[in-house]
Amino acid sequence: MKPLLLLLSFFAAIVSAAPDNQEKYTESAAMSIHMAEPERALQIIDSAVAVGNITRLRGEYLKAITQYGGLHNCHLARQTCLGLLDSRDIKTRTDSFTLENVYTLLVAIEYTTGNSPALVRYATEAARLARVVGLPEDIGKMEGYIAFVMANTGKTDEGISRMKTTIDELWQMKSFNGMLASYNTSGCLLPILLNHKRYDEMVAECEALLKRIDEFAQHPDHFKDTPEDFDPKDFEDYARGQTLAFMTMAYARQYTAAEGGELTPAVRAELLRKAREAEAQMLKTRWSKTLDCDRMMSAAYHHLGEFHRFDEAMARLDAQDDDTINVNYLTRLNLRSTAAQMRGRLAEAIGYMNRAFVIRDSLDSRNQRDQLNELATVYHLQEEQLARQQKEAEAERSHIINIVLAIGLLATALVLVWFFRQKKIVENKNRVLAREIAENVDYREKYEQLARLSAPAAAESTQADAPDVPMSQLTDDQLYQRLSDIIINEQLFLDPLLDRQALVDRFSLSKERIGAAFAKGSSYKSLIDFLGDCRLHHAVKLLVEQPDRSIAEVAQASGFPSADTFGRNFRQKYALTPSQYRKQQGLG
Repeated sequence: MKPLLLLLSFFAAIVSAAPDNQEKYTESAAMSIHMAEPERALQIIDSAVAVGNITRLRGEYLKAITQYGGLHNCHLARQTCLGLLDSRDIKTRTDSFTLENVYTLLVAIEYTTGNSPALVRYATEAARLARVVGLPEDIGKMEGYIAFVMANTGKTDEGISRMKTTIDELWQMKSFNGMLASYNTSGCLLPILLNHKRYDEMVAECEALLKRIDEFAQHPDHFKDTPEDFDPKDFEDYARGQTLAFMTMAYARQYTAAEGGELTPAVRAELLRKAREAEAQMLKTRWSKTLDCDRMMSAAYHHLGEFHRFDEAMARLDAQDDDTINVNYLTRLNLRSTAAQMRGRLAEAIGYMNRAFVIRDSLDSRNQRDQLNELATVYHLQEEQLARQQKEAEAERSHIINIVLAIGLLATALVLVWFFRQKKIVENKNRVLAREIAENVDYREKYEQLARLSAPAAAESTQADAPDVPMSQLTDDQLYQRLSDIIINEQLFLDPLLDRQALVDRFSLSKERIGAAFAKGSSYKSLIDFLGDCRLHHAVKLLVEQPDRSIAEVAQASGFPSADTFGRNFRQKYALTPSQYRKQQGLG
């Protein structure tokens, strides 16, 4: 479940509720179908912008929501959001509300992709803007996500403590958005407690969450801004089912962990009773009939030894899977393998593990290979034991030798598979990087073409309204724009000797004035950074358009003082060497 998507979609629908003279092309029309029909929603958004029902900035934000929630394309949604943040329109506006929306969506994207550094950066900015526009619920949400990252990056106790505090603060706001944010933050906290084996805390949080769910379901009118069409009973069923599933898992994990004898049989029996009691309550909810329940509860069924429920859940999940090359399916294969092993079905367990081996992620491949080897070793040892009962000592020795050879061959094969997989991963990564570089260059080319086309009209308008302003009287932003236009249009950056002094000589400005224009009036740190970016952009085009040129010739033609400088700067910006980029474009 994408934790911020429900809030983002609901909020967008509320904002768009105003009546409109173009009923077909409204924000509400797009948001009502953006999950089920994302392509149609994108068309409605474009039409709504064209007829003036929503602004261009708002339209781009709604597109990002649709790309994230409907198309499930985090990369495209992230690009749209970053494009919004980089646009001159939003930079020159004081629209903190729109900015806060964009940063909040970026938090959801980075939470989904697991990019913790970016999540913290965007959450911090979103919280700052939420304070500016007066959205205390959003401040609490962002604090919850920052605490989530802390809990997963070494500061477990501090992160968990902050998440608990955030949950309480959001609930005390007694607002609809605060209630949803509190529930979502609890949904982030419970898996962390489960992974860190803090089962008693997990049970306590589940009990507190159930009380909150009851309070909202019984008195939704006590929470301000609750939509009239929101059904608290549906929410109660959904939230209660999920919370009871977490509680069942906490008791089941405690019950399984106590198998070593650390707890008395009476205590274990009590844990089993509580687990099944929570499970029975969960099964009374409509949510228990959903695939979401099957995904969450399959592990609990496994721990409780309820293999009939486990098999039924797995069958339903398999029936709805079009694509089985994913982490969820891999997890299910692992659960099936251990379940078969617990039943003594070792051949079946090895079969599931072999299927998991084919699709497992490279990050955990070593650990799963160890599990496969352990299962294979146990299975072969059992076969060997049966063979020893029927054969002489010479036959026994022969079998042992064969087993050792088989293990050696298997180990060799696994090493080769790992090596070629790593090689393929690197090649795929380079291919993706090369495509993104080409897309970036194409986007910049189109932007510059539009800028050149609009420049004459803008110049005529400016001349008609006011006389030309001398460079010395321009602001840092304006001076940067004028200097950058001249450098790019006249391709001055191709001169490797171009520096601040050269601009001083040409435009009769001080070094400090030119330095401030680039350091304060642009996103670049200095003139050198700007020139380097221009040269790299030009070099990327030459690498593809003039494949007969050597790397050194491309570097010289792009204004770099040496091929080494070119290669170093290219790799720092694009994470590829110029030769690797050419190769991925089919030119190397």
